[in-house]
Amino acid sequence: MNNMETQKKLSNSEIWPKYYSSQLIINRDPGSKVVLTTGWTKKEDVWNKISLDSRKKISIVGQLYSKEGINFIIRNLFLNPQATFLIITGKDLSGSIREFQSFLNGEKKEFLHEEIPEERIKEFINYFSRNHAVVELSQIEDFLRKLDLSQLPEKWIAEPIDFPDHKATEVTTFPSEKICFRVEGEKVADVWLEVLDRIIKFGHEKMSQYGEKQRELIDIVTVINNDDPDNPYLPSYLYFKKEDLLNYYPQMMTDKIFEGVEYTYGSRLRNHCGINQVKEMIEKLREENYSRRAVAFTWNVEKDCQNEKSPCLNLIQALVQDDTLYFTAYFRSNDMYKAWPQNAYGLLKIQKEIAEALNLKIGKMAVVSCSAHIYERDFLEAEKMIEKNKPGSKFKLDPRGSFVIEVTDKEILVKHIDNEGIFLQEFRGETARDLRDKISGFVSDPAHGIYLGSELYRAEQALKNKKQFIQDSEF
Repeated sequence: MNNMETQKKLSNSEIWPKYYSSQLIINRDPGSKVVLTTGWTKKEDVWNKISLDSRKKISIVGQLYSKEGINFIIRNLFLNPQATFLIITGKDLSGSIREFQSFLNGEKKEFLHEEIPEERIKEFINYFSRNHAVVELSQIEDFLRKLDLSQLPEKWIAEPIDFPDHKATEVTTFPSEKICFRVEGEKVADVWLEVLDRIIKFGHEKMSQYGEKQRELIDIVTVINNDDPDNPYLPSYLYFKKEDLLNYYPQMMTDKIFEGVEYTYGSRLRNHCGINQVKEMIEKLREENYSRRAVAFTWNVEKDCQNEKSPCLNLIQALVQDDTLYFTAYFRSNDMYKAWPQNAYGLLKIQKEIAEALNLKIGKMAVVSCSAHIYERDFLEAEKMIEKNKPGSKFKLDPRGSFVIEVTDKEILVKHIDNEGIFLQEFRGETARDLRDKISGFVSDPAHGIYLGSELYRAEQALKNKKQFIQDSEF
């Protein structure tokens, strides 16, 4: 036996399910053998469509929102040798079911917990690749009724095996401004890496409502300025592909409510008490392009104040300036590791819809994520993602403009220009400190500020020592 694992002779009631028991439907009937995962479809909706006789065959029902959840299915099944058959069904909105199927087909997966030995992973695949079924939601009852439990083995492993809990890397939370963090970039993927880095470094650790720790920043404002939802930039490190986005877009772009889902953002935005709010936004801006009332809400006060599954996205707003449509969205809660990138593309799709309807240019999009968090189960993966893929600092223009630094016989001259090269104003002083306070309000990017500080110091030294100064070069 691998020294990382422990075999225990415990009853199911003592030990099982060990993981996420509060989020599962559990049947303690000793004759139950089937584990049912419902993807993104509400487990309660599936359970309620199953007859009482068929329910007796099922030991546990749970959802699979992400590929990370596959680890906990594996762990829970190793703790219950009597759970000998697996059924996969439901809506696949994140690719998690597809990942599970390819895993059972033997495809190597990097997201598997290192605490589960490779030989045990092979053992799991060897058994459940032959003892599982992918079943359409409409066929679940018929399949269960025909499933003969007497033809299944009594156990799939001899004894329960309890693997060490997955340990996220311990990271230090550094001091920060506590509220309102701004991250801007051209592409969703690039901004995502920067957001993950901010949360890992500065996030406040606390419990979530799901009994799991999280790292949270309050009010991350992400700004996307050049990504096309119809031709998205999808580097290999993203957890989804274009096919997944195309499957996700109808949740934003239509009012359709999929089977097993209480609502979608699209249903609230496009059929909220019978009102298509996105259409109303377009018409409002068509009538008055200076309107500040092109707003849509997902929150239903009557339903959502006591709703445990109230919408995370609450508001969208469009504003027009100089024939350009700018777009803002607000999330009360945002899983920045598992949900934000797809959320961002869905919102870009709505922005593009509105802009094209009004024949306007597409401007920047800002997303305000009030509780911007990463769950503990994703800490390690987020750190690996950042370490492997986050690029070093690269040059980007400060939207507030640039500065040309010169040294005359008596002073330092700094010219402020916009990013088209048009002169705006100038500043004069004899030291870097003289100029610092005059310039600082016109700098938005910390990297730009650090650069200016070093160049102004060089200019000061050149003035004192009567040497030639050329910006961006050595003395």
